[in-house]
Amino acid sequence: MKISHIRISNILGIDHLEFSPEGFTQITGPNGQGKTSVLEAIKAATGQGHDATLLRKGAEKGEVVLVLDDGTEIQQRVTATRTTRDVVRDGKKVPKPGDAIRALTDALAVNPVEFLTARPKDRVQVLLDSMPIELDTQKLSTISGVPVSAHPSTHALAVIEHVRQQVYDDRTGTNRAVKEKDATINQLRLAMPAAPGGVEGDEDSLRAQLEQARVTRDTEQARIDTKLASIRADSVARTQTLKDEARAKIEAIQAELATAIEAERTTLADTEAKASRVRSKAGQTYQDAATPLEAAIAAIVANRDAAARRRATLDTIQTMETELAELKQDAERQTAALDGIDKYKHELLNSLPIPGLEVRDGEIYRDGIPFDRLNTAQRVGIAFEIAKIRAGELRAVCLDGMELLDTDSLEELRKQAEAGDVQVFLTRVTGKEFSVETK
Repeated sequence: MKISHIRISNILGIDHLEFSPEGFTQITGPNGQGKTSVLEAIKAATGQGHDATLLRKGAEKGEVVLVLDDGTEIQQRVTATRTTRDVVRDGKKVPKPGDAIRALTDALAVNPVEFLTARPKDRVQVLLDSMPIELDTQKLSTISGVPVSAHPSTHALAVIEHVRQQVYDDRTGTNRAVKEKDATINQLRLAMPAAPGGVEGDEDSLRAQLEQARVTRDTEQARIDTKLASIRADSVARTQTLKDEARAKIEAIQAELATAIEAERTTLADTEAKASRVRSKAGQTYQDAATPLEAAIAAIVANRDAAARRRATLDTIQTMETELAELKQDAERQTAALDGIDKYKHELLNSLPIPGLEVRDGEIYRDGIPFDRLNTAQRVGIAFEIAKIRAGELRAVCLDGMELLDTDSLEELRKQAEAGDVQVFLTRVTGKEFSVETK
């Protein structure tokens, strides 16, 4: 279905204009001559709501009439206070004109020119809005291994991309944990105490021998002290006896007494010296016995502690190796999930009216190539495919500002329009007076 005749009166910059468009209509002329007004009039007739600004300045009412090739007329009348739309078929008004218009077109929402020059984010949104896809959230959740919930307004490809990014981020974290865990295990292996060498003997037995040596020493020293005390007591008694006996003979035997006393003192000194030597010998005997025993005990304790540290390190390594294996399994599962998501995404994309298109990292791709890297013909082709999808049954596309495109894009756009089953209305600024050319 196409537009066969257009009549515009008192709309924006148009006083009165009538023409019968063919497949490709160019509206040219200087700025301010009403070129864009023609497009706005067409879009207004196929739109909704009231817009008083459409009324030409100074006019009481304006009108747009689109006559379709099957005789249907879309009529719009605008005043300062209201807008009236009628759809007339076979001389009769259709009861619900809004529904009839929506069945024909979505108000010419897609402009290929704007699509080509839009930001990547805006291009993606136009694409997603143009190609609704039914998403099986349960299937995607099973494939990805993560819960999937989506707002009804969120496009399927956007949901898939979000889930994929989530799984990708999870795998990145898992791989990082694998590397860290592996490095920790290697550090533990390098720092792990060497296996201790064997030491003969039993710690308890050696400690018993040490205690027995200590008791022997103490016993011997006590015996010496007791003997020495007895000798001292005897010496004191004999000295007193001598003093008592000599008191009567003091004058006669004073020299003899002094000699005797000195001899006694010498004897005592010798005895004490002997006792000291015996005491020292007992201590040395103990030390000789204790030193190897203490060394053996220390070696046993050190080896026991080293063995305990080694066992603890081995247990830690075993635990971490188990965790490492689990992390590697997670990474493999996440990689498989990513592959499954990509496969599911491709299955959905293969069902689209424009094959090979996908959305990745906030950009449109065609057969794996980013939109901005496609050649002019490929980009224009995508824009027109989307426009045709959005154009509805009426298949009319309005293009404003064609002079903004470079020569290659403009020529390719012309070819696509002429080759495609669409009716194109375009404006272009020229130095010539206002004109409408259709062919």
